[in-house]
Amino acid sequence: MGASMLTATIAFPAESTEPPNFDRGRQLLEKITDASLFTFDEPQAELDELLPDLDGESDLVDENGEVLIEYARRAGLVIINNLEKALDSRETTFLTVADYRLYISGGLSTGDTPTNATQAIWDAYKLPESVLLTMGFIPDYEQQLAHSNSRGASTPLTDTDVVDAIALGLGTSPEWPGTDTLKWIAEAIGKVRDEPGNAEPVEYLKRWSERYGFDPLSSKFLSAYVQEEVDEVGEEEIEG
Repeated sequence: MGASMLTATIAFPAESTEPPNFDRGRQLLEKITDASLFTFDEPQAELDELLPDLDGESDLVDENGEVLIEYARRAGLVIINNLEKALDSRETTFLTVADYRLYISGGLSTGDTPTNATQAIWDAYKLPESVLLTMGFIPDYEQQLAHSNSRGASTPLTDTDVVDAIALGLGTSPEWPGTDTLKWIAEAIGKVRDEPGNAEPVEYLKRWSERYGFDPLSSKFLSAYVQEEVDEVGEEEIEG
């Protein structure tokens, strides 16, 4: 049987002046009450591996196969402890790519885990995303890094920042008065895009297409948000 190269990676903001805050993750872990936030693929087997001192306890999951929160937290604590050791071990290195510091471990494998650090990093993704975020990690590093995750670094605002701001603004408002709400949303979007409202609708659609070299009307998702009358006129102008 041939050997395969297996790797595990986890991302952290490159410009952060602080290391991952594992204690903060442990504190949040104790407040988690929803076991479904953990992502165990095979709960019984994974918990047996993470918690070898269960002394024969077998009722780790409920009748629906959901991990009992007590055991989920205990396993989560082991995962955080293992991750902290792994990132400080010689089995792990890191490289900086764009805005990210990528911690990497791995090696050749014939079916087993190449290093303990590799398994520790893989296991980290079983934690609730909120726990990873509060420790400073970026679970989905294929997305553009949000300024809020750069811990105060003077980086330009990103699309993610603006979506976060809009979500917070709407989510924490008891009501959404029409004109005022649309105004501040447009101003927020204007920090990363041409501000909506600063051009006639058809002109705005045309400028958008020219700037990004892409006709939004060709996208099933985006076209659903383009007003019908602008859609009809705009498509003719863009083609022309």
